[in-house]
Amino acid sequence: MATRRDFMIGAAAATLPRLVTTGIGGPAAAAESPPREKDWDQGGVQHLIPTASHDRFLIKASFKEAQLAPPELVVGNTRVRGQANTSAGDFWQFDVTGLSPSSPYTLSLKSASGRALCEPWQLATFPAPEAMPERLRVMIYTCGGGHDGLNQGLPAGKINWLPSALRRRLLARGLSFKPDALIANGDQIYWDLRAPRASKGSGASALGKELAGVFDRAQPVFGTPNETVFRRATAAQIIPQYGALLRSTPVFFMQDDHDYFDNDEATDDIITFPPDHFMLELARATRQLYYPEYLPDRNRPLGLPGASAADRAGGVGEAFGTLRYGKLAEILLYDVRRTQTLAGPSAVFVDGTVEA
Repeated sequence: MATRRDFMIGAAAATLPRLVTTGIGGPAAAAESPPREKDWDQGGVQHLIPTASHDRFLIKASFKEAQLAPPELVVGNTRVRGQANTSAGDFWQFDVTGLSPSSPYTLSLKSASGRALCEPWQLATFPAPEAMPERLRVMIYTCGGGHDGLNQGLPAGKINWLPSALRRRLLARGLSFKPDALIANGDQIYWDLRAPRASKGSGASALGKELAGVFDRAQPVFGTPNETVFRRATAAQIIPQYGALLRSTPVFFMQDDHDYFDNDEATDDIITFPPDHFMLELARATRQLYYPEYLPDRNRPLGLPGASAADRAGGVGEAFGTLRYGKLAEILLYDVRRTQTLAGPSAVFVDGTVEA
């Protein structure tokens, strides 16, 4: 029986050739180098993705060249030293606290020597929790991932994922409506490794192994040959699509099954979820490098699963988050992939502590 996803993929496949031919969709393949912003000097920045609350920013960024000393983010009169997310010095995060609600700020990135790393840009905090704003516009989409390399050699008319260049144009079109926030509802990464059906055209395929290599599941993600495989599998799915497009839009990236590097499948040989340790570490590594965790909310306990980890910014959550926009909106973001079980009568969808 055809699923909703099968229908969407089929519809996209039927429509894409016309979009590309008419120029609406842009080139069918990603450019050799990530696209640059046309109206903003991106400088040495590869990607820049922020999130916000009423009093805090958390920003993930990467640079074309490694920063040998911590770069600084200047926010108004505040200077925040970057925290390295990899030992290579090319991925950093900036945690800015003590901000005023409903306030636009001018941000700039500088190297340790004071050299500008990109053009300044604007980012605003959300309204205070007790405020009542008049409106909120949120852009929400799902299944934004896909590796252009895996589309190579497919039969004519067969499209595994929309090309990153087209996904970027769709994203830019949505941003033209000036949303106050963006929610990416899971599947930012497609690199399935063990799912009997989905992995055959993904990370476990011969082409996937040729593009990225093979993981050693007994080793950590970072600081081992796994890091090279991980970067090859993931960077092409994030950096060309997002770049610095989201620099002024607070984002809330959720993680679904594929973000744990497998499709949710069950056979007599394997049940892929809940994730094993290596799947969890891959999902955490993706968030660590590319997009922010969820900032604390006064109505969300700090001890929920995947929250307040010692290797993350203070109090942030990885699985359960909140988009709070004053008293106008409270949007709860629940990633249940880490906590759902299939253990018969004791099975749970949402962790018992979270449900309570």
